[in-house]
Amino acid sequence: MVVGSDEALDAEQVTTGEDVALSRRIAATFLLMTMADFSDQLFDWQDRLFDNTNGRLEFSGNTWTSLWPGTGKPGLWTASISRMGALYSLIVREEEIHIAQRKHSNNGQEDDRDEDIELVIPPVFNGCTQVLTADDQKAARDLYWDAVCSGGEDETDWRKVEEILRRCIGRNPFVGEPHLVLAQVLLNMEMYEEAEEQIEAGVKLLLEWGSSWDKRMPWEAWVSWGRAMLIKAKDKDWPHTSFGILSIGLVK
Repeated sequence: MVVGSDEALDAEQVTTGEDVALSRRIAATFLLMTMADFSDQLFDWQDRLFDNTNGRLEFSGNTWTSLWPGTGKPGLWTASISRMGALYSLIVREEEIHIAQRKHSNNGQEDDRDEDIELVIPPVFNGCTQVLTADDQKAARDLYWDAVCSGGEDETDWRKVEEILRRCIGRNPFVGEPHLVLAQVLLNMEMYEEAEEQIEAGVKLLLEWGSSWDKRMPWEAWVSWGRAMLIKAKDKDWPHTSFGILSIGLVK
């Protein structure tokens, strides 16, 4: 996408390669829809399809033989859409400035700017104000995978898993699942107040996204698990039996 005049952006048509002039609001809408689409659909399998080892999501590879569904790892897509979000918020601010200037000069609405389309900045990436680097994205994903694949059943491993998850969150604080996994580790150690903080942070992020980052479980399951853990954290009553853990749940 190339910035054109104040009125339009030039975008390349995918199949023909031709430049297409779009109003800023139409271009912003496509950006927002792409962010939502990627967050809803992408996981490790697409990374394998397109050799996305660097996490930049350039769709440059062609490993069409990659077997579905892959490993189930979270995909390396968050860095890419954080950049989309930054561009989207820039267009929104420019549109607001343009409208304010036009109102000041008493000019009417300009039909070719599609001003009937409302632009709303989503809450992800702190209101699309922060960009995640590809390196931080990959490091966080790999730390998360190490933690969740460690099992964590042995009490001697809890502190190690806690440390790994805190490092993961430090590298990518924009997704909710690491907070919830960390919360369960803290509940195992009966650190209820800290667990409650992590649960609230994790559920908040999940609600902001409306889709799951770790797609081995659906978004609704992650939210329900977080809310169920929150009740137990507030009650300071975490089960210490397998049947107790199995019985945790919210009844609607």
